[in-house]
Amino acid sequence: MAGTGAMTRLAHWGRVGLLGVGLIAGSLWAIGGSAGAAPTSLFSSSTPGFHANAATVPTGTCFVTITADGGHGSAATGENAAAGGAAATVTARVPVTGGTTLDVLAGGGGSGASGGSGGGGGGGVVSGIGGRAGGGGGASAVTTTGGSVLVTVGGGGGGGANGGAGGAGGFAAGGDGTFGGGGGTTSAGVGTGGAGGTNPTLHASGGGGGVDNGGPASGAAGGAGGGGTGTVGGGGGGAGDASATGTPGGAGGTGTGTGGGVDNGGPGDDAGGNGGNGGNVVDGGGGGGGIGFGGGGGGAGVDGGGGGAGGYGAGGGGAFAGQSGGGGGGGSSFVAVGATNVTSGVSARDGDGQVTITYDPATDSCPLTPVTPVTPTTAVLVTPRFTG
Repeated sequence: MAGTGAMTRLAHWGRVGLLGVGLIAGSLWAIGGSAGAAPTSLFSSSTPGFHANAATVPTGTCFVTITADGGHGSAATGENAAAGGAAATVTARVPVTGGTTLDVLAGGGGSGASGGSGGGGGGGVVSGIGGRAGGGGGASAVTTTGGSVLVTVGGGGGGGANGGAGGAGGFAAGGDGTFGGGGGTTSAGVGTGGAGGTNPTLHASGGGGGVDNGGPASGAAGGAGGGGTGTVGGGGGGAGDASATGTPGGAGGTGTGTGGGVDNGGPGDDAGGNGGNGGNVVDGGGGGGGIGFGGGGGGAGVDGGGGGAGGYGAGGGGAFAGQSGGGGGGGSSFVAVGATNVTSGVSARDGDGQVTITYDPATDSCPLTPVTPVTPTTAVLVTPRFTG
């Protein structure tokens, strides 16, 4: 009977041991996050400018969702003033590595004739009738501290005086300004700045900078946009005329992202190309470039061309076209390779842009490696043998 009781107890503890292993294995699988968990915010701000170390990706997280809007282009002032262009908006779920620190550049809206933070180009002065063209909106961008670009969203172009509206920011291409600057483009991951506005009868506008290629000025008197390194964008070119030409935008990686002019071209960041200066006080300066975006081109003076928008490919500045001051071109956008759930459109925001970063523990945690349960050792009972 004693032997039978021992066997019963061992069998009982064996079953408990197996059950314990099953519970442990089950708990390991549950680490990935419970279904239905609400998304967790890592960062959200509409304050324009550079936000260093804005968020840290939690350990064990492989994706974050970024929603960003660029800065809106400002309207011109004066007779027959035109509206600024709306920015783009982009949402994307992008792959990340746990522990990575993210930097954010929130694009600023154009303010009067000054370009917004994030590389908006400056607008030109309206001659004779007073007022000024609008400044371009800046790009918004989210990057890693190591310099990888996750998302860039283009701003809207500044409105031109006397009839030329600014172009809207876009995804593959920013919109052209009416009578004005060309929108920047993104093709196969290559960002190219837009050309300065056409028909520069008296003044020439600047070309937009790009993360890869700068855009041309609208004439010999304007400065071309600066090209980039593939990560750091060039500055926008300044506008000018025959008596004083605008200077080209600096190449990405060679500057400090300073906007052209006294306070006209919007600032970039890091080692972005500096914006080119306008040739005269009536000519707009180019926006500064930065990590993930180029600066918009400066708008030409006289009838007031709008400043180009910052973007992966920045917009060109608007020029005097016949009897109209052309609008600045809109900026283009970009999302990193491997991004999913990507949507884009025209931003409903007015003024400054906004950036929000979230993750969902239920769906964005890294997949776990299955754990093989350890098989418990089977107890061996030895029945004593007595010999008389």
